[in-house]
Amino acid sequence: MANEVAAPAAAPAIRFACICDRGLKRASNQDRALAEVNARLFVVCDGVGGNTGGEIASQTAIETVRDAFIAPDNHPPLVRLERAIHYANRDIFEMAKHDLDLAGMATTLVALHLDGETACAAHAGDSRLYHFANGALTQVTIDHTPLQDAIRCGKLSVAEAEQLPKANEVSRALGIFPEVEVETQDFAFAVGARFLLCTDGVTRHIANEELERLMATFADNPDGLCDEIHRYCYERGAEDNFTALVVCVDPPSAAAPPPSPPSSPSLQERLTRTRELSVAPSFPADRTTGEHHPLKELVEARRARSRRELTLQALAVLLLMALSFGAGWWMGARQALPPAVSPRPLTGR
Repeated sequence: MANEVAAPAAAPAIRFACICDRGLKRASNQDRALAEVNARLFVVCDGVGGNTGGEIASQTAIETVRDAFIAPDNHPPLVRLERAIHYANRDIFEMAKHDLDLAGMATTLVALHLDGETACAAHAGDSRLYHFANGALTQVTIDHTPLQDAIRCGKLSVAEAEQLPKANEVSRALGIFPEVEVETQDFAFAVGARFLLCTDGVTRHIANEELERLMATFADNPDGLCDEIHRYCYERGAEDNFTALVVCVDPPSAAAPPPSPPSSPSLQERLTRTRELSVAPSFPADRTTGEHHPLKELVEARRARSRRELTLQALAVLLLMALSFGAGWWMGARQALPPAVSPRPLTGR
């Protein structure tokens, strides 16, 4: 009797949409988002620091995490994801260390990797990951803020914390210290699940209950969900940059959802928009011009400058070591020479 080999199950289809907006009060957009569908990797960052420091920090985090995670590696996905974030922290810290213009730059980060039926999540800071399934929204990550840290360790109750003003502070972020404590976790999910990665620019304006209602209403329309998030944030002030990345896990054989009905032109059409692409742009489009921010060259220039400075420092150390060695050898050689004999004066007979 011939052995029957079951055909491998088809992978679920992934759809996503993204909005990355600088808001109404900020001069630049320091948020970044990444969707690598082939690697099932999704990342959102919220940078801080100076005129360009926050942009460089978040962009560096996106690029380093992407490059490190997709590199060939036999470790489990959650280990690879955490390691990639540590590499990003190191890159940001070293760039700030060797460039005074970037001193103090940092970024929050939340990342999601879909590995079969397991979701791997990692975060540092107050950017969040939500999981929507069976009509219920679950906040997967817990903000790394002084307030939430106090609740976690039992110093404050949730009721007491709700009475306190919410300070715009984080207790963890990439780039502040040489090492960062990354919180990781994995959990099961099923086909039909929806995920939302977002920065605090979204959650400061939209409560979890409202997000749950929006996720239910636009469960099959991620672009419509991004439109609504954009509208809510703008109607409520949009004081900060805000980013939302919606990921939909659909059955592999499901027909493509019907296109959204056309609407009148809006700001949303001039934002970074990602639909059914293998690699989503990681640069947000400028809200007013619609052109990609030319930051990649600046990041590469900063990295090249840091590499040059490290090379010069290493050469200077080697030169000092060579001079010290030469001086030591010369002094040792002089001490090893026999003392000179003075000529005896001539005396008369």
